[in-house]
Amino acid sequence: MPPRQSWSEPPSGSSAPVKGGPGVTALCGAEAAHVDGPYKYENNQWGKKKAKGKFEQCLLKRTMEGKTEVGWTWNWPGLDPSVFAYPEIIFGWKPWSGGRPSDPRFPLKVGDVQHLAIHYAVETEATGTYNLAPEIWLTRSGQWSEEPNPRLITAEIMFWMDYKDGARPAGAVIDEPTIDGINYELWKADNIGDMGDGKGWVLYSFKSPIIQHQGSIGIHTLLRYMLKKQLVRADEYVASVEFGNEVMGCTGTTWVRRFQVEVRP
Repeated sequence: MPPRQSWSEPPSGSSAPVKGGPGVTALCGAEAAHVDGPYKYENNQWGKKKAKGKFEQCLLKRTMEGKTEVGWTWNWPGLDPSVFAYPEIIFGWKPWSGGRPSDPRFPLKVGDVQHLAIHYAVETEATGTYNLAPEIWLTRSGQWSEEPNPRLITAEIMFWMDYKDGARPAGAVIDEPTIDGINYELWKADNIGDMGDGKGWVLYSFKSPIIQHQGSIGIHTLLRYMLKKQLVRADEYVASVEFGNEVMGCTGTTWVRRFQVEVRP
């Protein structure tokens, strides 16, 4: 178990543009997390071994108009297109983390998905290279475990809603579908990462043609398109829905003004 941490004042001298005025507090440990109902905010620093100098990344909390908001701030010197970190929100069961699913319907069989959507609004101020890329992890079974089990992974599907300074999805464009009125670029990369057995997984990235800091993503309609194109299978499972910034370098702060995963039968 990671050590219990307490919210405290943000680090003094931080070069990240921490916004929010008095009352902002932070969690800065590499495994820092904050749970709000079925949503787990995680200070995910998965690529920290690639750091090109002293870095800093924290979860943040503030009160705005009587409502508690959580977000994150980062400062990663240099540039690495393969990503330093992914501060995020997790819903469901993450194969890389394990533990009990935050919603008992997950992992959710792709063929049973009727309505699965993300509703969100963020406030981001950043420099350098980053994206806003919600995603889902697909697995080969509906099993979950207390221990991490990335070998169950079959695919990662990202939805690029914001991107700056040359950030681009891995792989190459394989289609340009229009879904829910948006003309996406669909990128594909094979054999991404390492599931612990020397093998990778397939990564699909739907890149929005416009920056979208608020709105809704109909994951169910995107999955139906992918089923029709035989890019995913009905017997795969949506293990988790995640929402965060992939950080490739420099500084930034994101406040999550709204986040909801909507699942209906």
